[in-house]
Order: sequence, then C-alpha cells, then structure tokens
Amino acid sequence: MTLPTTPLVLTASVALVVTSMTPASAQTEPLSTAANVEILTEVAEDLPTTTSSLADSVIEDVLAERSTELSTLAAQDRDVRVDIREANDEAAFGVAIVTAPEIEGEDPHAWLFAAELDGATWDIGLEGTEDFSQILADSALMDTEQRETVAASTDPDQLSPMAYTGVGLPFSIGTSMIMTGGPHGFSGGPPYSSVDFAGGNGQARAARGGYAYSLCSGWTRVIHDNGYSTDYYHLEDYQWLPGNDVGTGHYLGTQGNSLCAGGSTTGAHIHFSLRGYTDPNAAGWYVALNGLTLGGWTFVEGANYGGYAYRDGVGTVYPGGSMHNYGF
Repeated sequence: MTLPTTPLVLTASVALVVTSMTPASAQTEPLSTAANVEILTEVAEDLPTTTSSLADSVIEDVLAERSTELSTLAAQDRDVRVDIREANDEAAFGVAIVTAPEIEGEDPHAWLFAAELDGATWDIGLEGTEDFSQILADSALMDTEQRETVAASTDPDQLSPMAYTGVGLPFSIGTSMIMTGGPHGFSGGPPYSSVDFAGGNGQARAARGGYAYSLCSGWTRVIHDNGYSTDYYHLEDYQWLPGNDVGTGHYLGTQGNSLCAGGSTTGAHIHFSLRGYTDPNAAGWYVALNGLTLGGWTFVEGANYGGYAYRDGVGTVYPGGSMHNYGF
C-alpha cells in the first residue's frame, strides 16, 4: 500500500487575504476563506499566483455545476475540498470534492479539474466538460500520452453514447462476489448508476484499464479510453494512484467502510459506479445501469437497491446473490 505524503492544508484561518483599494465594507470575502472549505496542496510554490485565487475559481465552478452556494452546503453539513495535485507557471490540475454528511442516503461528488492562467485569472474546466479537455490537452502537465488520452476520453465533443460499455465488474475476472445492493443512485435518487459488492476475496480491482486517480484515501476513479469511467468507494488497504496507467484487474484496495468524503455504510463493501462523458451540459455524469451490460451481466433497475441482473444461459441474480465476473 502506497500512501501520499501529507499535504499542506490551508484553512480559513491561514488563507491569504486579498486586499485592494476597495473599501472594506464593500469587499466580498474570498470563497476559499469559508469555514466549510478545505484546500490541500503540495505544490503551492509552483503556482504563479496565490493558492487561494486558484481555489476560489475552482470552488466557483463547482458551485455552478451543483447549482448551489457555500451557505447552502454548510447547512447540509457539506464541505468543499480543493486538492491541487500538479502545477507549473501557467496551469494546474487536481481534485475537487463536495463531501457528504456521514448519514444514510447522502453521497459525495467529485471531479478532476484542469486550470489555466489567463492574465491574472484562472480558467477552470471540470472533468467531463470541453473546457477540461481543452485546458488539459494544451497544458504541459502530466506526460503526453496520459494528458492526451484523458483529455480525449472525457471530451463530450468527441464522444457519442454507446450501449456497449466494455466494462467488467470491480473484482477479478473469473471470480465471484455477492451483489449486496442492486442498481441505486447517489444520494438515493436516479440515475441508478451504482451497485454494491462484498464477499469473495474482498479485493477491488479495475473493471477495465485506464488512468486511475485517487480522489481521496478510499475512493478511486479510473478513466477508461471508451468514454466511460468507473468509481470505487469505501475502500480500505488502499493503493494511492495519482494518475497511474493501470490494466484490467489492477488492485485498488479491499472492500471496506472508508468515508474519506462522507456518506455512510452498513458493512464493508465496494460501492461501484459507472460514469459517462457524452453530455456537453454536464461535468461528467453517473450513467443509469438499466439495460447496460457489465461483466457479462445485463442490469435491470427496480426500486432503489433492488432490481436484478441476468445473463442468457446462466440465470438471474438478485441482491444477496452471487455474481461471477465474465469480463467484457
């Protein structure tokens, strides 16, 4: 297990305060100074401007994407976390998370982000937007293959919906786990993009190859080369992956109860979700599993956590049943 070094944490108490000739009574407090904002960075010295100015721009885009305000999130016991992972004199890359309260039925949201300095301001692209792909493709961050692949694989302008996902299940091909929860959604509502697995040898493994990003210590996103990505949450015995090129079946961690971004569990499991990038009006989106085939099984949604999956010639698996991963 490889863990990241402890990052520098900037909170409201140590955030830089930007001053100007504007009267104090007319000044607006930077978003990054709010009590429910956390800024993480290991690369502050590489930024051409203050960390807080970049964070403010990321937070602004996150709030717009979620159609909310920091005060609303605070009332919901949610924080915004900006984790700046890479930077040079004109660009930055990282992870933005809206955490969830640790209660049943609430789930976090997360995006990779790319940023480009334009004069004195930062242009931001959240993963799954054309801005993200364009900023990333034009930057000098990451190695060339990773940058070009991730940019193309998340660009809604270059992708079209596909019924064939080319994605397996979140455990080794040729093995089985219990589907403890059928298709369900984040925060309890549609789209029903997630299924829960437990049992077997308990190991979470990549359902298809791609570039793997640890969103926090227990939550991994693998961006595949076919317009989809997969999420793996609640993991323990966790492998930190800052953009590694991984193959199908790569070890990610084990089933667990990690709540690194909030939410809840009722027992150790792998929360497995499918995301897509074909909607130009969304910064990535969770894809309804209904009618899609993953791991050789076609999923059918019912009530939240209900539904089932079937495979011709094999049978039907309901929640609580054992599911074999046939690959893709």
